[in-house]
Amino acid sequence: MNNREKYLSVCRFEKVDKVPISLGDFRRDVLKRWWKEGLPKKANPEKYFGFADKSSEGSHSLGLSISSYPQAGGWGLDSNKINLGPIPAFKQQILTEDKRYRVWIDQLGITQKGLRRDWEKGWTGFATRVFIDFPVKNREDYINIKKRYRSDNSGRYPKNWLKLVKKWQKRSYPIGFSLRGPFWFTRDMMGMHQTLIEMYRNPEFIREVMDFSTEFHIECLSKAVKEVEVDFVWINEDMGYHKGPMMSPNMAKKLILPCYIRLCKFFTNHGIEVINLDSDGNVKPLIPIWLKGGINGIGPCEVAANMDILSIRKKYPQLIIYGGIDKRKLSQGKKDIEEELYSKIPYMIERGGYFPGVDHAVPADVSLENYKFFIFLLKKICGWK
Repeated sequence: MNNREKYLSVCRFEKVDKVPISLGDFRRDVLKRWWKEGLPKKANPEKYFGFADKSSEGSHSLGLSISSYPQAGGWGLDSNKINLGPIPAFKQQILTEDKRYRVWIDQLGITQKGLRRDWEKGWTGFATRVFIDFPVKNREDYINIKKRYRSDNSGRYPKNWLKLVKKWQKRSYPIGFSLRGPFWFTRDMMGMHQTLIEMYRNPEFIREVMDFSTEFHIECLSKAVKEVEVDFVWINEDMGYHKGPMMSPNMAKKLILPCYIRLCKFFTNHGIEVINLDSDGNVKPLIPIWLKGGINGIGPCEVAANMDILSIRKKYPQLIIYGGIDKRKLSQGKKDIEEELYSKIPYMIERGGYFPGVDHAVPADVSLENYKFFIFLLKKICGWK
């Protein structure tokens, strides 16, 4: 079986010889540490850790996203992918800067302040920042920003789109879409604080923005689903914090569920089986709503937020699950790593529909030696050795 076949088989709760592993991304601060500890600077981490297949593009065991959008801060846009961001993008510019701090506007029109060291050479991967201002404060701002989200803009698709389509027809790995969900899209316009307030005070306006987000993504991706056999979707939301969701289930049901239903119907009508939702934090109260909307996979299942994958699997036996391995354990002893993996992964693999991996990006306090041990055990448990 190739990587695409394995991925889809796991999503269908079928048995495979090698369970695909959710590696995630390797952020700059982590790589800087590992370079000092022996990782070759020019090494592709997937190849270095033994996950690359015969494809020249690496492993892509969990898929290659063919869509992209700028993210708050100013990173994430790829010219070889479908552009789901504003066109034209806002001009990214530094407003003020001193030895310690930088204040800037990113491509989404968000003004923010962060430590200079975290941003001057590109995002370090774990930088916090203060959001100062957002582009939408009223209906007039919303009407104006909608002009940047025209689905028929010629810059939406890569110039080499036809060449990419031909290449993907011969691929051995899964491909899919990554997009901002209705909640994420709205808060990029208005900010988290104002979005949550308006969800309570002015739900009709929020519903209008979320409906526009849904329509925009359907129109943008209609060409792609007709020309490419897409395997999965990741709807990115980040709608939870340590203790629970950022809104009540009733509010999510009222404002966001109709958007999920419409999005998921569009994707399933074009043969896409796997529709995942990515959210940090404790979002367990929202899982029934996501399932009702047509979403059938979740990640990364943060342990610190009480997203225990064992209990989630027991309650939702047909839910595809990614991650759920406590990233904090990787900075501890090898015995701690071993206990974490063996207490969860064999049970989850046996029941199917699970892609093992850490519950978010690997933090910079994890040594290369510990991560190698983690990968060694992961491969052993998942049938790679």
